[in-house]
Amino acid sequence: PDAADDLRAAQFEFERAAAGLSKITTGVRRDLPVEILPSAQKDALVKWEEGRVALNKFFAVLNDTTGLNELKPVPAAGPNQNQEYGRSEKRYFELMKKTKLCQNRGGPALSQAWGQLMVSGYLQDS
Repeated sequence: PDAADDLRAAQFEFERAAAGLSKITTGVRRDLPVEILPSAQKDALVKWEEGRVALNKFFAVLNDTTGLNELKPVPAAGPNQNQEYGRSEKRYFELMKKTKLCQNRGGPALSQAWGQLMVSGYLQDS
C-alpha cells in the first residue's frame, strides 16, 4: 500500500503540473505567430519543472518497487541535458521515420488488417 500511495501522489502532482501548464498555455499555438508574455513563459517553465520532478518521483518509486532500474529520470534543463538523459538522437529519428512510414501506409488499423491477410496467405499456401 505504501508504494501505491506514493505512486498515486506522484501521479497527482504530475497531473496538477500538467493542468497548470495547460491553463497557462491556453490559446498559444505553435503554428501561429502570437506574442507570448514573458511572465507566462516563466510560469510555464515553473510548471514544466514541477511536472519533471513529479515524473521523476514516479519513476523512482516504480524502480524501487519493482527492483529494476529501467525508467531513467528526466534531467533538469541545462547545457548537458542530452548527455545526462542517455537517449540516442539517432535512434529517436529512426523511430520517427518508421512512425511516419507506418502512418503513410495507413497506420496501425490498416497494418493489423494487412497482417491478418499475410497470415491467411501463408496458411493457404501450406
